[in-house]
This record gives sequence, C-alpha cells and structure tokens, in this order.
Amino acid sequence: MRRLTAIILGISFVVGAAVFGNYFYRSRAQGNTIRVVGAATKRYESDIVKWRISVGRNTGLGDASVGYADTRKAFESLMAELQAAGIGDSAISVQPINRNPVYDNNGNHTGYSFNQSVYVISSDLATIEKLALNPDEMFQKGVTLQSSSLEYYFSKLPDIKKELLAEATRDAKGRAVEIAKNSGSGIGSMRSARAGVFQITEPYSTEVSDYGIYNTSTRQKDVTVTVTAEFGVR
Repeated sequence: MRRLTAIILGISFVVGAAVFGNYFYRSRAQGNTIRVVGAATKRYESDIVKWRISVGRNTGLGDASVGYADTRKAFESLMAELQAAGIGDSAISVQPINRNPVYDNNGNHTGYSFNQSVYVISSDLATIEKLALNPDEMFQKGVTLQSSSLEYYFSKLPDIKKELLAEATRDAKGRAVEIAKNSGSGIGSMRSARAGVFQITEPYSTEVSDYGIYNTSTRQKDVTVTVTAEFGVR
C-alpha cells in the first residue's frame, strides 16, 4: 500500500513539474517580444467642396413681412448667380427661412433677424472658390451674404486609410528589425497589432487628438495614422 502511494505521488510530482515547466516556458516565450509604433502620413488634394451660405436681413418689430420678402428676394438673387455659374440644382440644398428675435443690451425685444441657409456640394472646386472668395462681384449684383464658409473633403479617403495602415505596419516592422538587430537578435512573426485613430489635419500641423481630427478648412490635407505592433524575438 505504501509502495502504491509512493508511485502515485511520484507520478503526480512528474506531471506537475511538466505542467509547470511548460507554463514557465510559454510565459517566458510570450514575454520575449518587441513592441513598436509605426507611423505613416500622406498628403492629398481635396476633390469635394461644401459651401455654406446664408442670406437675410434684420428688421424692426413692425417689419416682419418686409424681412421675409427681402430675404426671399436675396435668396432668389443668389440662386440666379449660382445657376449662371453652371451650378445645377442637384448640387444645392436649401433650408427654410428662419426668424429669430433681436434684443437690445437691456433685454428689450427690438426686432427680428431673418436668414436662409443654402449648402452647395460640388466637385468643381475652381468655380465654387471663385464665387466664395470674390463676394464683391456678387454684392455688385445685389447679393449680400450674411455668412459664407468653405469646407473641403476627399471622396477616396477610405482608400487612403487602407494604404496608410499597410504603410504604418511596414514601418513598425522596420523599426522592430532595427531594434532587434542592434541587440544581436532577429524578429519573428507579428503577435498583435493595433491601429490608432486617423489625424486629418492641415499640412505641417502638429495638432493631435485622442479621438482623431478631421480638419475641413484647407484644400490640402495630411492624413496620419499609427500602428502599435508586437513581434516575437528569436
């Protein structure tokens, strides 16, 4: 009986040692890695522009009907200028006329502010920029803009993002190779990879956000992404 017990204990000891040894080996192998951050940046030229425009006027308390009429007239003049420039109806989105109360410094209701917003989305950047950047020409024709702003976008951004992810991954691998080579080692397969958020900024910008950036104010943009990768070492 004692002999049987000793045999069982011996087998248990051997099995336990083997399991522990295998766990120890795997944990050491998993820890023998290099973690690096690769990055890639690409500059592109926007091919879509969004022009935000508003027209309208301010009136006194008793001139609400005049405010509506004048705003409508300004809107029709604006539409005529857009059509004359070759901008089709499909590129134009129109919002209803808004009427907002106006107060003086003492909080007294003194009148109304009327405005109507128009959005133009087009791939003809040259035509839109010519109109938006030369408001005097429209003013001379009786079109006064309350506000005007341009936003730039790129229709093939998803393709650029794929290219940059691949390039950032290659950059990470190249960094890992250099680090391993300087320590007399080599790298194995990639254990894991995690992409950061995309930063779409104006050229030469140092602006970074944890949630990503999409700057629409410039025609040219830089797209940057990072990839954090982990490689085995051999």
